[in-house]
Formats: sequence, structure tokens, C-alpha cells
Amino acid sequence: MKNLIFLTFIFTFNASANLAINISNNDIFIQSEKIEILKEKNEIHFIKKLKIKNDYIVISADSAIYNNNDKVLNISGNLAEITSSSSNSPFAGKAKNIYLFNDNSIELSGDAYFENDGIKFKSSSIKFNQQNGKVLN
Repeated sequence: MKNLIFLTFIFTFNASANLAINISNNDIFIQSEKIEILKEKNEIHFIKKLKIKNDYIVISADSAIYNNNDKVLNISGNLAEITSSSSNSPFAGKAKNIYLFNDNSIELSGDAYFENDGIKFKSSSIKFNQQNGKVLN
């Protein structure tokens, strides 16, 4: 897969794994307890204690699946959390699923909560731009 930048395993008491993928020309760094690569499905599964970040966001969750065919990262958890890493456009949210798409958009799905500029949104689904936090139609 040409979108894989590096794969490193660090063995301590609990194995830890780090991986970087590229979605929409943004490098996304993912740390999890375990990584499974399923070549037949063209997917990478990230399992347990997930931390995801890029230049714009930081996400904490239970697990994620990156589909290399669709270029979508599907993040799930008992309310996965996302925060902006930019002080210029601070936002935060929670949802059962968070989808990172190839067009720089993010969708919070399932008990979605999103806050930006003091405005709070609650819905089954909220889609926004990851660079500035602006809610999309």
C-alpha cells in the first residue's frame, strides 16, 4: 500500500504500535495497542487504546478501521473524542463513530456532540471541516 509511510512495533510490557497513513495529503499518525493488516480487504485495523493526530486534530477512541480503497478512516468507541489541535479554530466533539474522509471533512455519527465557537450541536450525525471546524451541509 503506497499510503503507508512507516510501521514500527515497540515491545514493552504491553505491545504498542504506531503507523502513519495519508488521507487527502494529510499525514495522520495513529498509535494503538495492536494493528492488524488485512490484505484481502485492503484494510488496516487499529485495536485498543487509540490515539490519532494530525496537524489539525487529536482523537481518542477504542478502535479504528482504515479502508485503503475508500480512503476512509472509521473510528469507533464508547464515545470517541475529538479536539482541535489549533488555537485559531478550537472545537471539540464526541460520538460513537468518527469518520475521516479524503476531502478533509469529518463526520461524527451516533450520539454526536460538537462544540465550536461556543455553539453546541447535538445530532445523530454532524459533518464538519477538520481544518477550521466549520459545520458542513
